[in-house]
Amino acid sequence: MKSMRCLARFILDRGKCPENLSRFSRSALRMLLTAIPVVLAISNVAWANTDKECLASWQDPRITIEIVNAKPVLDHGKTSHQIEMVAKKSGYAKSTRHANLLGLTYSFITPRLGAATKYKPAKSGKYCLRLDRVSLKFGAQKTSIYIDRKYKKGTCAYEVILAHEREHVRINERIIADYVPKIKRELTERAASIRPFYTKSPKTAGKSIANRLLLELDPLLDEFNVARMDANDVIDTQESYAATQAKCRDW
Repeated sequence: MKSMRCLARFILDRGKCPENLSRFSRSALRMLLTAIPVVLAISNVAWANTDKECLASWQDPRITIEIVNAKPVLDHGKTSHQIEMVAKKSGYAKSTRHANLLGLTYSFITPRLGAATKYKPAKSGKYCLRLDRVSLKFGAQKTSIYIDRKYKKGTCAYEVILAHEREHVRINERIIADYVPKIKRELTERAASIRPFYTKSPKTAGKSIANRLLLELDPLLDEFNVARMDANDVIDTQESYAATQAKCRDW
């Protein structure tokens, strides 16, 4: 059986982030999902376009998930106002309440899904195609930690801001790890439901399968984003900020 690999990368803005930044920051995590101009899902007609011979080629697709968390990059060259502009430009903070940001953690979490198919020629110029394997990379593709440049390295203020932002990074990584088993179970079930079918364009069909699977993960990814924001909220309270500020006198 001939094989073909169709890799589709999808990015889609996952909505607005809450506007509750205060003196330090809360972690601005934009959920991204890509989209390329392909068929959004394989239609019911396509699923019906099969027979026992084609269905007999079905095998459980192999599912692999890799956690990818890029090492945070420190930006210590911006003023508090410039950090605020980063937050506003991202769509994370739009209120004038979010002035005087001393620190900010800004991460991009991008699910990248690849679908590999196998197919063989059939009658009338069509191909019997089946899903062979699915790979998903999930995690923070990029993380930037911003610290107001007026606080010199080694000072108490610098160190407590950095510690606060690193805690946001750890929280994000923990929630990602918590959700990977859930995502794998969902992806395994969804992939197994895709039965072999006839198509005239294996390339388009492969992209459509990848897109369909990623779209079907939407509810779980939305749930993940809520859980992530809730977990970050725990260290972004007025009480938390007050306790952090009390550690230093060089504000």
